[in-house]
Amino acid sequence: MTENRVIILEQAGADPQTDLFTIEHGDARTSVRAVAEPAQMLDLVSDLAEGVDRLELCGAFGAVWHARAREIVGDRVPLGAVYYGFESLADVAAYKARFEAGEVLADAFLIVHEGAGPQVDRVTAERADGGTTTFIGVPDLAAAAEVAAKMAGEVQLIELYGAPGPESAEPVIEAVAGAVPVGFSAYSR
Repeated sequence: MTENRVIILEQAGADPQTDLFTIEHGDARTSVRAVAEPAQMLDLVSDLAEGVDRLELCGAFGAVWHARAREIVGDRVPLGAVYYGFESLADVAAYKARFEAGEVLADAFLIVHEGAGPQVDRVTAERADGGTTTFIGVPDLAAAAEVAAKMAGEVQLIELYGAPGPESAEPVIEAVAGAVPVGFSAYSR
């Protein structure tokens, strides 16, 4: 089955038309794009809504921007956004406070994509604030949990894409054993 997904995050100085990272295996493609500010995300989802099978938004956008994006895409394409369960709330709030205080932080985006290899489908992007975001393609949830467990001491935040819902996040959350907050994609419809 052919599938074309795009994940969107916010990153200072980003060009929304440029892929930061792409995984392609078989007929499926997952791209990661960044916008410099949330308002640009609305333009990007509008542009992409007809040409992709699924869109996912980084947890940093929050529910208000997710709702605005949902208004734009309507029912044309499934639109998910990363949210955090109760077990991660204190840690994600601490991450946000540290980020806003200018602390240099590292995070990881685990992207479930059939056929992906965590050693091959991986790139670390340096951010303008000195921190890093590591994008890692994993073939399934078992591999996501394994990678998350290894990275739990190296990163301050993990977001899981391509596997929506709490049942998908459960093995990853259990693998990090509370060492790092884990967000997962949820869909409003």
